[in-house]
Amino acid sequence: MLNEKILEFYREFQDEVLNYVKENSPISTNIAFKTLFLSYLTEAGETLVSDCALVDFKKDGENMKLDGYAFSEYFHSLTLLVSKYQAKPQPEKIKKTEIDKLSRKVLKFYKTCGTDAFEALEESSDGYQAYEFVKAHKNEIETVNIILLTNDETVQYTPNDTHNGKVTIRFDVWDIERLYQTVLGGAAIERQLVVKLKKKYGTSLPLIKVKGDNAIYDCYIGVISGRLLAQIYEAEGQDLIQKNVRSFLQATGNVNKGIKASLANEPEMFMAYNNGISTIAESVAVDESQCNGDISTITEITGWQIVNGGQTTASIYNAYRAKLPLDQVNVQIKLSVIKQKDRAEDIIHNISKYANSQNKINMSDFNANDAYHVKMERLSRATPIPVAKGKSTDYWFYERARGQYLVELNRQPSATAKKEFKNRCPKSRCISKTVAAKCMMAYQGHPDIVSKGLETNFIYFSDMVSDGTFPEPSEQSYTEMIAKVILFNSCDKIIKNLKFGGFKAQQDYYTIALIGKYYSDLFHPQEIWNSQMISAEMAKTIEELAFFVWNHFQNPTVPGVNVGQWCKKEECWELLQARYENEYMQR
Repeated sequence: MLNEKILEFYREFQDEVLNYVKENSPISTNIAFKTLFLSYLTEAGETLVSDCALVDFKKDGENMKLDGYAFSEYFHSLTLLVSKYQAKPQPEKIKKTEIDKLSRKVLKFYKTCGTDAFEALEESSDGYQAYEFVKAHKNEIETVNIILLTNDETVQYTPNDTHNGKVTIRFDVWDIERLYQTVLGGAAIERQLVVKLKKKYGTSLPLIKVKGDNAIYDCYIGVISGRLLAQIYEAEGQDLIQKNVRSFLQATGNVNKGIKASLANEPEMFMAYNNGISTIAESVAVDESQCNGDISTITEITGWQIVNGGQTTASIYNAYRAKLPLDQVNVQIKLSVIKQKDRAEDIIHNISKYANSQNKINMSDFNANDAYHVKMERLSRATPIPVAKGKSTDYWFYERARGQYLVELNRQPSATAKKEFKNRCPKSRCISKTVAAKCMMAYQGHPDIVSKGLETNFIYFSDMVSDGTFPEPSEQSYTEMIAKVILFNSCDKIIKNLKFGGFKAQQDYYTIALIGKYYSDLFHPQEIWNSQMISAEMAKTIEELAFFVWNHFQNPTVPGVNVGQWCKKEECWELLQARYENEYMQR
């Protein structure tokens, strides 16, 4: 039975879905539900759902359904979503049979992608686009993650992993209770990662236990073979790096060429050249009969996480997949077993911050990046929207962490206070840091990066915050940010009303990028901030550019290419600029 706090969250979430539909019409309630649900999960660090393309596809007669999809090029994993949303006053209880039924529907979709059954679909349809996407990656897929999202309550059940040929099929379930725990409860209900070295990999890990009586953690140091590290990563995938996803992705995005060269040409020197990996765990199992002095023989690790050494792991895994010989490759390892659970997050943060890194991308200042968003949050609470007369009481609400708006709303002591809060800060003026980053990066001239998705874009944005590309938070930079958000939202409404068809999001990004490059003289942030709207001249310019961008999308360099994928490439942006300059700038 769900408690009253979860039921209140259920009702608030329903209101959020309905408001989202009103503000972004015409979209389906199901798309609104999935968009909001995924925004919470992405903010919570659920990388499996980052940057999912959302669809409403089902073929009831053939028992198939699909609600979203994404592919991780690095992890070689395909994520497929299936959802169940209902707008009743109370959540219902979803039983095991229903979970299995929904999971089978999306699994059948995946299996059907291996045939030509979808070839008869309209090419612009959701089903065909998803089929083309899966087909394009079929030779790279090692794992398929099928995730059920629902605003109902589910029984405590997740289908067991299975296989389709050589591909591992994994399942996960997110219901309203688990979402509440993640957003407002302070901790996600996670599937515990247990690495069974002896049972699964037929080996153990002998490490030296550092002497000393420490109530906070136990520390083990030693060596792990490159082959074992690659095998564990291949099997456990993203679960192994959940605690430091962002820095790991930054590292793997630009793997150090020196590390790759040493693996290929001097594998015996890898340990001398490399700094190794720092890891944490909740507990370890030790084979006492095999221990010798200070050496502990570890046979099982619970809650194991790599928190520093992303490039090392990435390089060795890629070498393993490329079938390079790893017999002489060994890696230094430090394993900290955290005994004081309440300090785990702080310890992880500090390991990431202080540990030696292997190139400048890992040197991003974690505190500086956090400080940027803390300052923007404070500015949003202290900078009222201007009014012609009297005292202004209206504000934008900058969400440094997803769910802050709901937390603040639930802090209001009465229904009247909640209503007043919503009047001052309506949900339409709640802006998450990832959405703000999207608007700023598009205007800055990076529509190709924004097209890769909110989470990927935010990684690049964070790096630019650290290197000073974006100005330090101040009242001016805050109001300019909001002006760009208003510009972006206005552009989105104009393009939506023009009814071009698909790829509206990418059309938004590329249209805003053209404005930022060629029409910055029409962008007056203070005027937009004061009036909370763009000028008629800017609106007209957006409409003209939207047509140009649409024509650009209809004429890619390679006929028949998936436009959504093409938009992620820098060449798409470069060609658009060249075409625009050739057609308009020389007149």
